[in-house]
Amino acid sequence: MRKKLLLADDDVNATAAVAVFFESHNFEVRTATHGITALRWFSTWQPDAAMLDIDMPGANGYEVAQHVRRTENPVKRTLLVAITGEMPPDEIAARCYQAGFDLYVAKPADVKALAEFVILGITG
Repeated sequence: MRKKLLLADDDVNATAAVAVFFESHNFEVRTATHGITALRWFSTWQPDAAMLDIDMPGANGYEVAQHVRRTENPVKRTLLVAITGEMPPDEIAARCYQAGFDLYVAKPADVKALAEFVILGITG
C-alpha cells in the first residue's frame, strides 16, 4: 500500500516538482495551494505525512498544523514538515515545533533529504 503525502504550498511550480519526485518514489500525492484546502485533505483523505508551507492563504501552516494535532487520531499520528523561507530561522523553527511540526526546513529544501526523513518517519 502506497503512503499518502500532502504537499501544501502556494508556489504551484515548486509543489509540482516535489510531487513528481515523491510520486516516482511510490507515494500517493495530493496538493493544496491554500490552507483551507489542506485542512479539507486532512479530514477527507488522512495523509500519512504532510509538507506545509508556513505562508499560505486562508490558513497558514501553523494553523493547519495546530488543527491537525488537535483533531488527529492519536494512534495514527501524521508526520508534519514545515517548509518556509521566513526569517530568522531560529525563531521560526521554535514556532514550528510549538505548532506541532516534526521538522522545520528552510527553503530551498533538499528534496532527497526530505524524502529520507519522510520515509523513515512514516515507516518507523
